[in-house]
Amino acid sequence: MSFIYLILTTTCSLIDDFYMYIQTFVCFMKGRYPQTIVTDLDLGLKDAIRSELPSTKHVISVSSILPRLSNWFSVPLESQFEEFRSYFDSLICMETSEDFDFRWNQMVSRFNLDSDKHITLLHSLRTYWAPSYTRCCFVAQITTLTFLKSVDAFLKGVFSEHTCLRSFFDQVGMSANFQNQSNNEMQYLHTRTCIPIEDHARAVLTPFAFNALQHELVLSMQYAVSEMVNGSYHVHHYKKMDRERIVVWVPEEEHLCCSCKEFESSGILCRHALRVFIVKNYFQLPDKYFPTRWRQESSLMFLDDQHSQDNDEWFREYQSLSENLFVESSISKERSDYVRGELMKEMRRLLNEVRNMPDNEVPSGLFLFLPHHL
Repeated sequence: MSFIYLILTTTCSLIDDFYMYIQTFVCFMKGRYPQTIVTDLDLGLKDAIRSELPSTKHVISVSSILPRLSNWFSVPLESQFEEFRSYFDSLICMETSEDFDFRWNQMVSRFNLDSDKHITLLHSLRTYWAPSYTRCCFVAQITTLTFLKSVDAFLKGVFSEHTCLRSFFDQVGMSANFQNQSNNEMQYLHTRTCIPIEDHARAVLTPFAFNALQHELVLSMQYAVSEMVNGSYHVHHYKKMDRERIVVWVPEEEHLCCSCKEFESSGILCRHALRVFIVKNYFQLPDKYFPTRWRQESSLMFLDDQHSQDNDEWFREYQSLSENLFVESSISKERSDYVRGELMKEMRRLLNEVRNMPDNEVPSGLFLFLPHHL
């Protein structure tokens, strides 16, 4: 298991609850520990993870820190807060720990925050949240604001105050089936280059991962490459709009490593590494650069084939009826208005009945849903 994104409320009555949650999770995963865990900023949770998951890299999402800045600093800084926020945002863009520390000291000195308790806290935790310190941790882009907004929208569509565990699994299963349908539409994704690497990647990667790689592939054409004496490559933008990168190449293992560390962080090859592969006349990327996380065949993993087949059959029936109803109701406004009114009433009735049904069974099939489409 590469990583998990842990969502725990901080309204627990006891800090011990964090320990219990993590112990229960490890037990559920049969003693397997994640490589990386991403959480909100909470010191009690941090201590629990350090105790219960000692070999797991703990990353605190920057997105959980940014909303707190206003509460922490707007009053003491007053009119200087906006300037401070710009300084802080620039810290997130720092690529090396040395650059981060230098910029941090500048910021603290500029706004006289040496004795501020929140600044002290953030600095003590910088190895957990600062991208320049966590760049080598595989987090598959889940710390980005775009991903978090997608997760929030997804959970709002699944959860309500009446949602029980079985209902949660059923609704996630339906979403997973929709995702499975979208994977079948990969053939309709257009290529943007004439590079064989793109065609090959389209057949392997999920839509999200392919789009991300395609973006990097297009941008890679703006970079020049020169081979160094030691066999590594110097890669730079033709207009110098990006800092220069060093790509280390190990031919015996078909292994390369870029100084930007994008692949180590997201599992998506960067434009610099792709440029080197193109220069070296690769028509397909080595399999190692298609992590399991981003492969089409790994986007869903059902542990109960019979349950999967039953769900698929039900989903096809539902989809067929929905399509036929939509076609018939689209013929006239009168039909459309009638179907909309009746359907809404019937759906509400069914939903209320289902919510009031006893929930004393465990789902017959347990599956792991990885939201690659987010």
